[in-house]
Amino acid sequence: MRVGITGSYASGKGTVCGFFENLGAKIIDTDIISREITVPGSPCLSLLIDAFGSIYLNEDGSLNRRMLGKFVFADPVRVVQLNAITHPFILKEILEQTADKGSVFMINAPVLIEAGFHTYMDAVIVIKSSDEQSVLRGIKRDGLTEEEIRHRLKNQISLNEKLKIADYVIDNSGTLENTRKQVVTIWNNLKISSREVQR
Repeated sequence: MRVGITGSYASGKGTVCGFFENLGAKIIDTDIISREITVPGSPCLSLLIDAFGSIYLNEDGSLNRRMLGKFVFADPVRVVQLNAITHPFILKEILEQTADKGSVFMINAPVLIEAGFHTYMDAVIVIKSSDEQSVLRGIKRDGLTEEEIRHRLKNQISLNEKLKIADYVIDNSGTLENTRKQVVTIWNNLKISSREVQR
């Protein structure tokens, strides 16, 4: 069973995935996949350098993700160009890594809906938090500036649009314990659904 987990940047997807993992889910993180598909010598990295230039390579040949991100997220046209290159590689990895029908996979994907990945999911969970919370978490977690974070938020579809597609919603604006309780409730529902599908 594939369950997509999405929300705005720094809305708490990693925290929610951690709770699900403790309950027995297998976690697929598209941020980790995006790093794996852009290692030196990879086809995806070659396409990125062809599109944006070798200026975005570090001295060791690895991708300077922050530098490229700062450039790309300042312009919606560049975001489309970046996504057209990376998303097919990411989707291929998601499908390969979630082939086991007997497991419940949580796919942590900030652009789950923007990329169309949600159409491959059995259920979609959207995490709610305010932009202000996302900015504070992003500054603390990733060391980005407020301007960089707001560029990223601007290039994602609105939370209201994501909520229209959600099968489940988690409000992560309160305490961790409150978030964990919501996760447990959803997990129990997903396990029931998974058993019904396997019959």
